[in-house]
Amino acid sequence: MRDFFTYQVGFSCQEEESMAQQRSIRAEGPTGVGRWRGRAAGLASLFLFAFALVVGNEVQAQETGQITGQVTAAETMGPLAQVQVLVAGTGLGTLTNAEGNFTIENVPAGTHEIRAERIGYGTATEEVTVGAGETVTVELSMAREALGLDAVVVTGTAGAARRREIGNTISQINVDDIADRPLQTTDILAAAAPGVEVSRAGGEVGQGSRIQLRGQNSLSMSNQPIIYIDGIRMMSGALPMTASPDYRAGRGANVTSSPLDQLNPNDIDRIEIIKGSAATTLYGTEASAGVIQVFTKSGASGAPEWTVETQQGTAWSREFGVSGSEQIEPGANYNYMGPYMRSDPFGFGEGDWGTVWNQHYSASVRGGGEDLQYFVSGSLEDQTGVMPLDRSERWAVRGNFTFTPLDDLQLQWNTSWSNNWMRNTPTGNNAQGLTLNVFRQERNYFGTGDFDQIIQVLDWDIQQEIERFATGGTMTYTPLASLTNRLTVGYDFIQQEARNLRPFGFVAFPQGGLLNNTYQERLITVDYVGTYNFDITSDISSAFSWGGQAVGEEQRTVEAWGEDFPGATHPTVNSAANTLGFEEREQVWTAGFFLQNVLDFHDRYFFTIGTRVDGNSAFGTDFGLQVYPKFSGSWVVSDEDFWGDWGQMRLRGAWGQSGRAPGTFDAVRTWNPLSIAGEPAFVPQNVGNPDLGPEVSTEWEVGFETSWMQDRIQSEVTYFHQTTSDALLNMPQIASMGFTSSQQMNIGELQNEGLEVGLQASPVQTPDWGWDVGLNLTWQKNEITDLGDLPSTNTIDEGLPIRPMVTWLVTNPDEIAQPEFEANHFYGPTHPTRIFSGNTTLRLPGGVSLSARGEYQGGHYVSSGVFSIGRSVRSPLCFPHYVDPLNDI
Repeated sequence: MRDFFTYQVGFSCQEEESMAQQRSIRAEGPTGVGRWRGRAAGLASLFLFAFALVVGNEVQAQETGQITGQVTAAETMGPLAQVQVLVAGTGLGTLTNAEGNFTIENVPAGTHEIRAERIGYGTATEEVTVGAGETVTVELSMAREALGLDAVVVTGTAGAARRREIGNTISQINVDDIADRPLQTTDILAAAAPGVEVSRAGGEVGQGSRIQLRGQNSLSMSNQPIIYIDGIRMMSGALPMTASPDYRAGRGANVTSSPLDQLNPNDIDRIEIIKGSAATTLYGTEASAGVIQVFTKSGASGAPEWTVETQQGTAWSREFGVSGSEQIEPGANYNYMGPYMRSDPFGFGEGDWGTVWNQHYSASVRGGGEDLQYFVSGSLEDQTGVMPLDRSERWAVRGNFTFTPLDDLQLQWNTSWSNNWMRNTPTGNNAQGLTLNVFRQERNYFGTGDFDQIIQVLDWDIQQEIERFATGGTMTYTPLASLTNRLTVGYDFIQQEARNLRPFGFVAFPQGGLLNNTYQERLITVDYVGTYNFDITSDISSAFSWGGQAVGEEQRTVEAWGEDFPGATHPTVNSAANTLGFEEREQVWTAGFFLQNVLDFHDRYFFTIGTRVDGNSAFGTDFGLQVYPKFSGSWVVSDEDFWGDWGQMRLRGAWGQSGRAPGTFDAVRTWNPLSIAGEPAFVPQNVGNPDLGPEVSTEWEVGFETSWMQDRIQSEVTYFHQTTSDALLNMPQIASMGFTSSQQMNIGELQNEGLEVGLQASPVQTPDWGWDVGLNLTWQKNEITDLGDLPSTNTIDEGLPIRPMVTWLVTNPDEIAQPEFEANHFYGPTHPTRIFSGNTTLRLPGGVSLSARGEYQGGHYVSSGVFSIGRSVRSPLCFPHYVDPLNDI
C-alpha cells in the first residue's frame, strides 16, 4: 500500500495600491523562449486594453457629484476588497481596492441608494444625497453570510437559483478568497472541497492533472467530470499522448496536458462544482461523473481599474528511490538521475543541469459605463522544469463584455485565446529515452551507465504547441419581472501539434525519424432556459422552468511519419525516404430538453421535481431516447421561530439520474481497411450493437449545513449513494463470427458510496489580525455488484472494488530461499478511499498574509512495476532485498 501526501505553501503581501501585487513561492517551474505568436498576442492585448480604456472614459455632460468611501467586514472591521458597490437604478458602480476604498464619479445630483455586494457576505445598503459638484463619503459594513443561503447558483439549476432552494450539495470556490495564487487552474481545485480528487501523473513541465468527483462510477468510460466555462462546454479530458509508429501503445515521450490549464487562473471569478447524478440530471448524458463550471470575471461600472501582478518562484525534486541507497552505491538516492536534473538557486534538491526558475506576469483592466462594461486581460507564463530539456511558455488574452441596450435585455460576449509552447525531455517507458536508461545503468539498452553515452538521447527533440480559442454569447431577455429567457451559444476550439524528431545520426535510431501529429477538438454549445415565477397563494410560490440543450463534439487527428533522412539539418516529413500518413475523425451530438418546477413554501421549505429527455448520436439505432428524472428538498431550519439565535442550519436531500454515452462507434458495425498483395481490402473490426445505450447512474444524497458561534465555525456533511446500472463492459465475441474484438454491452452494475465533511473556522478576527482554518474529509468506496455474463478477470470481479490483482504473489519475500507463490492475490482499490485536506491562513498587520494547504490521499494501492526482477535489471528499488546489491544476489 502506498499513501500520498502533497503540500503547498504560499506567502502573499497586499500592497496599498488598488492593483494588489501578490508573490508566492511554489513547487512549480520553468522559463521559456519568446516567440512571434507571443508578440502577436501581446499586441492584441494592448489593442484591447486601449479600446476598453476609451470606452470606459466616456463622461456624460451633466451636473454630477462624486461618492467615495470604504467597505469593511462587520466582524473584524478590516477592509474588504473586490466588493461591487453600485448606485441603485443608475448603472453606476465600481469595485473596492485592496484597502476597501472606492470612488464613483459622475453621479447625478439627488438622493440615491448605495448597495455593496460580495459573494459570502450579506448586502449592505446606505441612502445618500449628492449635490452637483459635491463629494459624499460613505462607510459600509458587510456581515459575512456563513452558509451563503441567498447566494445565486447557476450550475445544475434551471437558470439561476438561491442556494437555500437547492437540495443537493454544491461547492463554490471564490478565487478572491484563496490566499495563495495558483499558476494552474487545476491547482485551484486541489484540496478545495470534500469529494474532489486532483492527481498528477508526473512532474514534467506541462503535465496535466486528472480530476475526479466522488471516486469511480464507471468501469470502461471516463470518470472525469464535464467542464463548462461561462456556460460553454469545453474539452474535459486530457489532450492525447502521441507516439511514432515504432513506439505505439502509449510509450510516447511527450506529456498529456490539461485543456483546463490553458485558462489563465487570474481571469477566474469563481468555480461551482456539483458532484453526482442527484445534482447533474439537467445536464443529462455525459454528466454522471459531475459538472465543473468556471465563471470568468466581468466588467463593472466606473472608471477603469488596472491590475498588474507578477509571481516568481523555483522548484526542486524531492528525493525519490530508496532512502539510504547512497550508502550502498553513490548516486542511487535519485535512481542515478542527479547529474541530469536541474536544481534551485537555494541549494535544495539535487541537480547539475542548471537552475529552475518560473515567472508569471498578468495585467487586466475592468470598468465601463451604464450600458457597457468590460474586462480585458493578458498574461505570460515562462517556465523551466527539473528535467534537463523541459521548458514552457504560455500567452493568454481575454475580453469579456456586457452590453445592456434595453432595460429588459442584456448581452454578454466572452472571448479568450491562448497559446502554449512546450519542449520536453524524452522520459517515460521509453527504451530510447533518458529516465529508463539512467535507472537501469549498465543493464540499459546501451549496455553502459556512462554519462557521456546516455546524454546523447537528449538530441531527441520533443515539442508541442497547444492553441485554444473560445468565444460565446449569452442573451438574457426579461420581458416581464416574472419571466426570464436565457440563450447561450458558444464555440470552443483546441489544437495540439506535437512534433517529435530523432535527427539523422541519433544514437538509438541512426536513420532518423520525424512524427508530426495534429489533434483538434471542437465543441459547439446551444443552450436555452426559460423560467416563469408565479404565486400560488400568499405563502406559496412556484418557479416553472423549461429548456433544451445541444452539444456537438468533433475530434480530428492527422498524423504524418517519416524515417530515413539523407542527412537534412532541419528535416520535414517530406525529407524522409519512407513516409506514412494517418487520419481519424469522429463526431458526436447530444441533445435534450427538460422541465422543472420549484415550489417555495414560506421561503424556507423548497421542493424541486424535474426530468430531462436525451438523445445521443452514439446510441444504437434501436435504443431511442433516455429519460433522467430528479427530485429534491431543502429546509432552512434556522428560519423557524423556535431556532432563535443559534446560528444557521439547513437540511437537504436529493435523488436523480444522469448518464454516460458509449464510444462514438461502439454501436456501429465497422470494418478495418488494409492492403493485401497491393490490393485494397477490409476485415471485420467491431460487430456493433443496435441496442447499445448509455450507462445510467442513480444517486441519492442527504446532508446538512450549519454555522454557529457568530458564524466563526461552519460545517457541511453529505452522505451519498450511487448505483450505475447498464454499465458498459467489453464482452468477448465468438471468433467464428469473424469479429475478434470485444463488443461493448450494457450488462454491468456498480455501487459507490461515501461521506463528505467540510469544516471552516475563524478563531481570530480583528482589524489587523486574522486566522482561518479549513478541513475537508472524504471517505468513499465502490463495489462491482454485477458483471452480467462477463467472466471475472485480474482487474474486475463481482463483490470487489475496481482494483489491481496479480496472477502470482511471492509469499516469502524476507526469506533467502526458493520463492513461494500465491495465485490471484487481491490487493485492494486503485483509487483513494480516504482523502484529508487542510488549509490555514494567518493575516498579519500591513496587509501581509501567510498561507498553507495540503492533502493526504490513502486507503488505495498502486502497482509498482517489478521489471527489475523479471528482466534482470539491477535497480535501487530492490537494494533492500539483495544480499549483494552490486551483483543482484
